[in-house]
Amino acid sequence: MINADGYLESLEERLAADGCAVTHEGLGLVAYKTQMRALVRGHVFLVATKAGAVDETAVAEFGSAAVNLAVERKGQWRGFQSGVIVLPVIVAESADQSAVAMTQRVHRLNLGGFAVMAQPAVVDLATGRSHLFRGTRLWGYAFNSLIKKKLALYLPDPA
Repeated sequence: MINADGYLESLEERLAADGCAVTHEGLGLVAYKTQMRALVRGHVFLVATKAGAVDETAVAEFGSAAVNLAVERKGQWRGFQSGVIVLPVIVAESADQSAVAMTQRVHRLNLGGFAVMAQPAVVDLATGRSHLFRGTRLWGYAFNSLIKKKLALYLPDPA
């Protein structure tokens, strides 16, 4: 079974191979890449950290912190031709059902304005599963396939 540090190291390698700028910060591993979709520049952030047991509250709190970091860095000029996509990822020793359920539905932000999307994910080391959003997002549909593709590329099930 892989541990959280090993998974984060392999995640960093996958991010770098995809052309992301990767840094280590107080919040955890932060990766950034710009993607174009439907004439809109998407500022894509993946923020990952490790944790023990997680629940829905832990996922929501980490997601909010990741969104705040991304909006602070690239969200000032968001609008019709520029948006921010945040992928908060917790590599957890274990995840309860509420945390897993949160990753399976479209994540709603309680932010004023628009052009910011987030989709949390949890890598559960106890079960050996990466819990990712696999549905269809109607609001922000242009970035739906990008979000699903990036999550699948970056977060394979732990070995």
